[in-house]
Amino acid sequence: MSDMGMSNPALSCDDATPASPSTGQAELVTPGGGTFDTSLACYSLRSEAEEFDENLDAPDSVTYLSIGGPNPVLVIREGDADSGSTVSEIPYNYVYNPPVKFDSMRRHIFIPGLEITVEIIDNERNLTSHVLNPNLYTVKLTHGQFTWTIQKRYNHFRNLHQQLTTYRASLHIPFPTKSHRERRDSFRNMHTVHQTTASPAMQQKLGKPLKKIKKSALPRFPLKPDSLVSFDAVPQRMKQLEEYLYNLLNISLYRNFHGTVNFLEVSHLSFIAALGGKGKEGLIKKRTGSTRAGQSGCNFCGCLTGGCCVRCSYFCSDVVWSKWRNRWFFVKETCFGYCRPKDGVLRCVVLFDQGFDISSGMYSTGMRNGLQIATNSRYLVIKHPTRRMAKEWMRYMKGVANESARDFTLPNPHQSFAPSRPGVQAGWFVDGAGYMSAVADALEGATEEIFITDWMLSPEIYMKRPAIDGDYWRLDKILKRKAEQGIKIFVLLFKELDFALGINSYYSKQKLVEQHENIKVLRHPDHAKAGILFWAHHEKLVIVDQTYAFVGGIDLCYGRWDDYKHRLTDLGSISSSTSSSANNTTARKPSTVVELDENGSVANLLKSSKNIAIATAVDRQEAETAAAARAVQAASGEAPSESKLAESESEKQRFVQTQPDVVKEATGGGESSHKLLVAAAQALSMVNAERQQVTEEREASMPENIKQNTPEMGRRNMMDKLMDYGRDLKNRMTLSEQQSDTVQGEEVDGNTKSALSSPGYLSEEERRKRQLYGGAGNPGGSVLSPQPFKSKFTFELDGQAKLWIGKDYINFIVKDFTNLDSPYVDLVDRSTTVRMPWHDVATVVLGPAARDVARHFIERWNAVKLEKCRENTSYPYLLPKSYNDIRIDSKFLNVPLQHVTCQVLRSASSWNCGFIEPDCVEQSIHEAYVQTISKAQHYIYIENQFFISLEMGNGVVKNQIADYLFKRIVRAHRDKKVFRVYVVMPLLPGFEGDVGGSTGISLRAITHWNYASISRGKSSLLMRLRAAGIENPFDYISFHSLRTNSTLNGMPVTELIYVHSKLLIADDKVVICGSANINDRSLIGKRDSEVCVIITDESFEEGRMNGESYPCGIFAGKLRKFLFREHLGLLEPEPKRAPVDVTDPVIDSFWNDVWRRTSRRNTVLYDEVFRCIPSDAVQSFVMMKRFLEDKSLLQSNPDAIQRAVSRIEGNLVDLPLKFLCKEVLTPPGASKEGMMPTYMWT
Repeated sequence: MSDMGMSNPALSCDDATPASPSTGQAELVTPGGGTFDTSLACYSLRSEAEEFDENLDAPDSVTYLSIGGPNPVLVIREGDADSGSTVSEIPYNYVYNPPVKFDSMRRHIFIPGLEITVEIIDNERNLTSHVLNPNLYTVKLTHGQFTWTIQKRYNHFRNLHQQLTTYRASLHIPFPTKSHRERRDSFRNMHTVHQTTASPAMQQKLGKPLKKIKKSALPRFPLKPDSLVSFDAVPQRMKQLEEYLYNLLNISLYRNFHGTVNFLEVSHLSFIAALGGKGKEGLIKKRTGSTRAGQSGCNFCGCLTGGCCVRCSYFCSDVVWSKWRNRWFFVKETCFGYCRPKDGVLRCVVLFDQGFDISSGMYSTGMRNGLQIATNSRYLVIKHPTRRMAKEWMRYMKGVANESARDFTLPNPHQSFAPSRPGVQAGWFVDGAGYMSAVADALEGATEEIFITDWMLSPEIYMKRPAIDGDYWRLDKILKRKAEQGIKIFVLLFKELDFALGINSYYSKQKLVEQHENIKVLRHPDHAKAGILFWAHHEKLVIVDQTYAFVGGIDLCYGRWDDYKHRLTDLGSISSSTSSSANNTTARKPSTVVELDENGSVANLLKSSKNIAIATAVDRQEAETAAAARAVQAASGEAPSESKLAESESEKQRFVQTQPDVVKEATGGGESSHKLLVAAAQALSMVNAERQQVTEEREASMPENIKQNTPEMGRRNMMDKLMDYGRDLKNRMTLSEQQSDTVQGEEVDGNTKSALSSPGYLSEEERRKRQLYGGAGNPGGSVLSPQPFKSKFTFELDGQAKLWIGKDYINFIVKDFTNLDSPYVDLVDRSTTVRMPWHDVATVVLGPAARDVARHFIERWNAVKLEKCRENTSYPYLLPKSYNDIRIDSKFLNVPLQHVTCQVLRSASSWNCGFIEPDCVEQSIHEAYVQTISKAQHYIYIENQFFISLEMGNGVVKNQIADYLFKRIVRAHRDKKVFRVYVVMPLLPGFEGDVGGSTGISLRAITHWNYASISRGKSSLLMRLRAAGIENPFDYISFHSLRTNSTLNGMPVTELIYVHSKLLIADDKVVICGSANINDRSLIGKRDSEVCVIITDESFEEGRMNGESYPCGIFAGKLRKFLFREHLGLLEPEPKRAPVDVTDPVIDSFWNDVWRRTSRRNTVLYDEVFRCIPSDAVQSFVMMKRFLEDKSLLQSNPDAIQRAVSRIEGNLVDLPLKFLCKEVLTPPGASKEGMMPTYMWT
């Protein structure tokens, strides 16, 4: 521990003579090697006044005790040996240091190099109730930037003096005990000694010039008790105690003593500037079982809950059935908690909230000196030594609740837990590319801690693309790199039901925690224990240093990375040949001879095996161990090691020797086929060797505290895999040879039309499914494969990097997530199936608003910590930082930022935030939505994944979004005002399945509730508007979706763009963005947990509304204009296209002539070219069948395709409101989906 001050210099024995080592006395050793007598007799100097005790004298140069010899010696240094430097504060990450018990001399408490000034500022004299110690002194202490007061009586000073006297004497007695030797030896292990600098105030008081204190005065304790001190002598007594304490604290030997630390009411959390002011601290007793309500012990079957006898209740619950534990209680600016003194572990952190209440007295606690403290999430009963101290603590905590914590204890707008924060810097992101890049930069710049919470998290996700830097910007590598730098990383993941979702949060957790011990991951909830089966943690948050917070709808997982181009294909290094190249290239059969590279490298083999298609085994285990991962590594410049190649060569030879029949059967005896099989075995063995090594390292490094509640997936024997591989290889080769005439003139490669996807091998059912979601009628132009991907070994590398690697290339309607522990194995065949583009929006907020986001994360983390790993000290409680002096680096984020007013909103309840009362619910997101809709003057723009909101009183759906939209539109119609509502949502829900088949029950169920809210039934929004007298509701509100097109294998293809945004913009002034969908799950608070921000512009520029000048908010206005340009295809305008002005979103020339006309034209063109589903022409399943059987333009007139596609502008299309309007889309009662409660879908 650092030496924080100087010992008293006036008492050094200048004329001391060396003492004999045999006398048993301690020796004082100088740096020059001399020794002199350091017996207590030498130190004891008599005061001129007998009323002072001066036995705490110590040489100024004493720094620590050493026990290197048979007798203890005091090691000294010269007065000018001070070389320590003064620091201004203790860094925040000190809170994560290993805990140290409170009576240890190794505790780091004070700021190195800074003194503690002392001033007794007040005195209360009471001779009636305190005869022996009538004076209560108020002592003001200052240490650096921290100032606090303590109240002590004379007996407290006397007790401290006696402890120090005993402590000093014990250090000179060589007790033959291990603990004593360790305590004395701890001084030897202190860190660098720091010199103390006197403050100007104290120097003036002492009458000395401002300089470093080189000699400290003698601590002289007044022996006369206060009861003998007259009233006139009280000021002199105050001066004596003040000088005694000040001189005492300038001797580090005494200042660091645990008795002194307790007297000063300080701890290791006191002087961390990032936590705010010093606050109040002290030793209390806490009743066991009072952490949460209902844990206070037996009350005789409820007989005592009525309060019939307070004394009996106290005796039974507190004396008989409960115990009291010593705890060190602290109160900070916005939180309080306690530590366990015996080991220093932080045992509780409670945030001030609107449920805070504190009471005392017999009725509340059954004690005169007890306190009862309650918040929304915790319930504590504590007691103090005296009634005065209990009142003092209650008065202080009420003061904090009404001052520094008032933002959280008083009601806030929208009934949110956090207030509106003016002057906050904020920025926005459209689509995942810019968002993930900014998150990666923020993670890279973290200096203290990182918080992440997601519905789904993929550790292997690439944050910046293309991945030209290898895996440097891969999420798990970023987090590992920061953890190795000492940054603490905390991750909260939604713990899914395995049979319902395939997001595999267990794999994500294990993958992260194995990276480094500084990465802590918790999953929640435990479904069976908590009884939570249907709800999810849906927030998507990244918080860096509690100063920069990313809030939006983008999970850091597969499928989310995208940009405004919304590409449908990504063949990457496995590029497809064009039609011209196909005509100029002669097909090569798989039996073509390919020689191995002289180095035996599989990467080189891949490069030399151009135009050769080889298929892997069918099942997942075979696919995951295929050399597809090797191909990815080869593309990024990584080559297998020589040792791995040697192992592969031996494994290959052993397989060929032991399984000749399999080799012969698989290769047909051909030499080239034999070599191909050998190469496959070589690649396979390398992958298995690496997987085995990773598995062993994981098992060796896995922390014992991580709950292993999910078994590892079984691993097939490598020989079995190779045998299956050989059989599958033979089948593929045979099929290719039989169809050589069919594919003649076409390049045989995994990205062109393979034999299995040619017209002769597609069933009618398969062709119908491929057409169903927008595929061309021509099999060569089909875009979707309804079957799980059976990966092919395709070795045609052209050096082009992939943007979506492995599982990141996904189409959720074709195939949902599965087998995520094989990140580099594709889910779908990208040579026949397009990906589903992803549109999303997110924000970043800085400063106080980021602190509020972090506060929500801390509340959730601490609740999960209490519930799941209360005794696991490796998973700490988190502490919120102070809202004062927030330091923001203007260069931290390379994104445009605007000054706005921001408020953090959330949906929270007992199950997801740890509230005690089940009825305690926060639905501030819903409140912000309805208030913003109600106050909107000109327009509302909504992007959302769902739109499930019915008329109030329908008995099923409870949120009021549609109700307030209805009221606002009716008001505009009544007032004859122009008012527009834009709604953009997905064409279909992102659920795997065939919308017209048995696998699409979930998809149809969500579709039912969307349409029931929009246009079907008397409770739908459009039907209600018509009933209210609005003949054409589309003059006020319009529903749209997004779709795009591209080419695959030279043929046009199309796919819907999945709108995942959770966004509302009103009047170019207000933005609500976050994770909340428009449905009951997200909005009513008791179901999914959500976080959003509502942002109001503070800076404006010239704009227009309905043709008139209007102040347009810079943040909201620029976001809205960017989205309009993206959807209308104006970000990269075509030269021949007329310019479009998106400044005025209300004027009729834009609403009808641009927005709605573009949407309608694109919808018609997509129907003509691709026969897309969903469509207004498909109102029943019978009509769907006929619709798909009719020839599209792609089939009937291929020459007109290019002309039609060129007329499509942007991605905007109409939401088909008549799609399947004649069918019942609710789940059948006999299906498993039909057995689920209705509220699960809404």
